[in-house]
Amino acid sequence: MQRKALLYSFGLAIGLAGGLLAAWVCHPSTQAGLLAQGLWRAELATYDYRLSHAPSAGRSRDIVLVTIDDESLTQPELNVWPWPRRFHALVIKQLRRAGAKLIGIDIVLAGASGGGQVTTSGPLAITPLSKDDQYLAGAIKGAGNVILAMEVGRSAVAGEEGKAELVVGNFPAEDFEDAALDVACANMPRDLDGVVRRTWTTQEFQDESYATLPVALAAHYLGVAPQALAAQALAYGYADYPALGGNSLLIDYGAPIGAGFVRIPYYRVLSGDFDVKLVRGKIVFIGATASSLQDLHYTPMSLRGEGGIGEQAAMMPGVEINAHVAEALVHGRYLVPLAPALASALAVAMALVMAVLLVWLKPLKAFALGWAPLVALAVVGTFEVFWLQRVWMPLIPLVLGVTLSYGLGTVYLELTAERAQRRLRQAWAQRVSPEVLTVILNNPGLTKVKGRRLTGTVFFSDLQDFTKFCHASPPERVVEQINRYFTAATEVIRQHGGTLHKFIGDGAMAVFGDPVEQPDHARRAVEAARELRARLRAWQETAGPDDWRMYVRIGLHTGELVAGDVGSERLLEYTVMGDTVSTASRLEGMNKQFGTQILMSADTAQAAGMGMDLVSLGDCEIRGRETPLEVYTVREDAPDA
Repeated sequence: MQRKALLYSFGLAIGLAGGLLAAWVCHPSTQAGLLAQGLWRAELATYDYRLSHAPSAGRSRDIVLVTIDDESLTQPELNVWPWPRRFHALVIKQLRRAGAKLIGIDIVLAGASGGGQVTTSGPLAITPLSKDDQYLAGAIKGAGNVILAMEVGRSAVAGEEGKAELVVGNFPAEDFEDAALDVACANMPRDLDGVVRRTWTTQEFQDESYATLPVALAAHYLGVAPQALAAQALAYGYADYPALGGNSLLIDYGAPIGAGFVRIPYYRVLSGDFDVKLVRGKIVFIGATASSLQDLHYTPMSLRGEGGIGEQAAMMPGVEINAHVAEALVHGRYLVPLAPALASALAVAMALVMAVLLVWLKPLKAFALGWAPLVALAVVGTFEVFWLQRVWMPLIPLVLGVTLSYGLGTVYLELTAERAQRRLRQAWAQRVSPEVLTVILNNPGLTKVKGRRLTGTVFFSDLQDFTKFCHASPPERVVEQINRYFTAATEVIRQHGGTLHKFIGDGAMAVFGDPVEQPDHARRAVEAARELRARLRAWQETAGPDDWRMYVRIGLHTGELVAGDVGSERLLEYTVMGDTVSTASRLEGMNKQFGTQILMSADTAQAAGMGMDLVSLGDCEIRGRETPLEVYTVREDAPDA
């Protein structure tokens, strides 16, 4: 029990260390170099797979895309970009006439489009709005539901005082801005691997906060203030997760690329050739999807390809990304990352479970029945929680924690505990029964015994006339016969729970009650003696004329023993010593005097208890003992039997 408790204590300590190490190195805020970055990228890969293969929400019922696509760019008068702004004005009027509730233009309509008379000179000359621009401004104002895009650009610059950041705002022309319902930021953040997984809710420029385009459209659609919706979204969907950056949300992409929204080509709206029912009462995004306009981005849905048909590394237009954000905000769908502290606690907990299983099952079984099921549980659990509860539970820390716990624990067991147990097993495996060996293996203190006192029964056996047989027979025959006898003696002694200590010529010495305590050690020794004699008698009955008829003599004595490792510094042997050993040896030799095969002391007979059918042969003198000793034999060996 002490060994098990010690192993579990060390195992739990190693599991705790492995779990904490996994939690630390996988924590988003850890700056552990390439290792932490590699693990974080692996976690992002599992996140992308979970999101891209989540059940699809289908097409949106609230949002429609008017796409500046490749088909539109091939139409007459539309094959040169940028298009005249009167076309945008006509599209806005068509959508307003069709009953669109909100129109979001995901194009920055900065400055004048040209054609106006320049009234100033110099490097900062301002070009007034052209007739097309004025027509567009009128259409925006007349619609009353248009939200325009602006951008906030940031770039690093080096100055006299060191590194700094240059922040530039790219806004729509002032007349467009004045005519619009609102102006919102169209920027979107990218992670280190260039994938768009997040969206900002607001952006700051010159001490003023601008809601992002999808937030502004969703807020006006729901009838709330954009800043209020941004704060609500952060309260629901943002956790203190350093890797996501401040003021950002995970994007809940509801469908594969091209499959989440009805798309109407720009040129069809321009010509009025579209079903007005598609846009009535809905949010309409106008934006570029053509590859030549370069507003395409990698997202987690890139793993699914276009429309989910499996093409690798497909890219999603920026306008579609913003539409997914607006769709999630309208319906209150948020992807929530599990708080880092809770994720770390789960990693530690699973590592501790792995440590317990490792000590209990041992490394080989623990891999199949511990590591593999725990990793499978982590994978299935994180996927199910993600798909059903929309919670991002990190997978890599759980797998790494379990793996580190298993690996470090296995090394510990192999280098220390398992090696000690292997030495113990090698020392006792051939001496005792498997049941006794199991008990011994749970007591590592028996690997080396300096000395201890115990009470047990010593078993000595010898073969009658072995010397005569040895001289009269070939060596091969002698070895064959003696090994046959020793095999039988070993089997019998081990079956009855005895410990075989040594072979001495043609004799064997065993002890019952050591190294594992046995209250009935005397009874076991008597039963073993009877069975060994019975086996040899069975051989005698079947022996051929040339076979040696083995005749065994056994002596048993119960008493106090001294047990321990004896020998030199280089060679040690575990054995028992004392008067009990020498008395048992003398009793074995006295079988010749009484004509018996099994002879035992009164101490053994009394300790064996009732029901053994033993017969007293009286007192006899034992060489080396001052007082006579009463001896017993089994009834079938008694002289008058």
